Amino acid sequence: MSTCLYLDTARLGRMCPEAQRADRDFARLAGDEGGSLYYDQFLRAGFFSLAPSQRRRYPGLADWSGVGALKGRIKKALGLDVRRPLLLANRSAVLVRLACRALCMRCENVLVSDMLWPAYRAVLDDECRRRGRTITTVPLERAILRDRIGRAELIDRVLDAYSREDCDGLFLSAVTCRGVRMPVPELVAAVSRTRAPGFVAVDAAQAVNHTLLGPLRGHCDFLIAGCHKWLRAYHPMGLGYCGRAATDGVLADARREVTEQGQLDDPLLRFTWQLENDCCDRFSETVNLAPLFTASAAIARLWHARRGRTEQFTRQLDNTDRVAALTDATAWQPLRPDASLRSGILLLQAKSEEARTAPPDVLRERFRRKGIAVSIYEGGIVRQSLLSPPLHTRQLVQLRSAFDAVS
Repeated sequence: MSTCLYLDTARLGRMCPEAQRADRDFARLAGDEGGSLYYDQFLRAGFFSLAPSQRRRYPGLADWSGVGALKGRIKKALGLDVRRPLLLANRSAVLVRLACRALCMRCENVLVSDMLWPAYRAVLDDECRRRGRTITTVPLERAILRDRIGRAELIDRVLDAYSREDCDGLFLSAVTCRGVRMPVPELVAAVSRTRAPGFVAVDAAQAVNHTLLGPLRGHCDFLIAGCHKWLRAYHPMGLGYCGRAATDGVLADARREVTEQGQLDDPLLRFTWQLENDCCDRFSETVNLAPLFTASAAIARLWHARRGRTEQFTRQLDNTDRVAALTDATAWQPLRPDASLRSGILLLQAKSEEARTAPPDVLRERFRRKGIAVSIYEGGIVRQSLLSPPLHTRQLVQLRSAFDAVS
């Protein structure tokens, strides 16, 4: 059965049409040209380095203008400072390792919340063990999702833990995997009045579609995002934005150290650096380049819609309100934060003990049979990722039917 309603973008975005066209035409170009001179020129200089006949043959690649242009467009589209460095990598994990190494080189006690993505927390745990650093975890998830504390109280709780435990570093999520939109600039400003953090890392994997990242400019040293979720480029590609010149040195030291230890061995990170600096390593690893072209197309799509970002986010929130309202008199209840902390991600929890104890894969399959793709967590929690196009009546009826049937 094909999926009629895809609400799993927070895990893997459905490939947008522009990225699909780029992917198809890149496959055709790679098949026709291989490693020819035309191909090398195209990688370095972009679409318009191709002959007119080739441009007509591969129109889906029209947004490719080279690595430097792609980085510039990403920063502009996300509201980031175009003058600051941006790293591209096949895997976000290597960028997380870089961020955690820099944190531990600069800080003694790193504050995180209990909503930091577990895989990222594991990397931070490993780095802190290596250097004998401390991690302070402030419990926020239950207070936000169950008690529905507001933005001001959230900031107070973080500030209290930061001051009480004498922290000097932060690793925060701009939007958590549970859909909580964290007030990162306000949090950093609040703790800085007590003790300015030596380094601030931000996980923005879920934030791209929910807010411009520009307000983080003066409050973030390293920001990590990706292209396969909300950007809908499908092929994974990690983005690492270096936010403040004051910590360029520690990032350079961290990069040199993890590279020497073989922990920053990412083919795309190395290859894009070589393209930008017009040098070539004859013995480098073969690189999957498809993410560059699908990301270029997805970013162009985002750029064209940039003027309406606030309106799009409002529509996302409207969609979450409409879906939450559908759960009345069903076996599901919304887990929603205060309005000031909401995003386009909506959590629902099963009311029945049977559903709460069911394996996540079992519940996910039950929703799939109703034509709906969602993420499922332990405890009978469903995560739905709502995009900005208003939900149609047919889709709302389908959702209500699923809520009635799956319990």
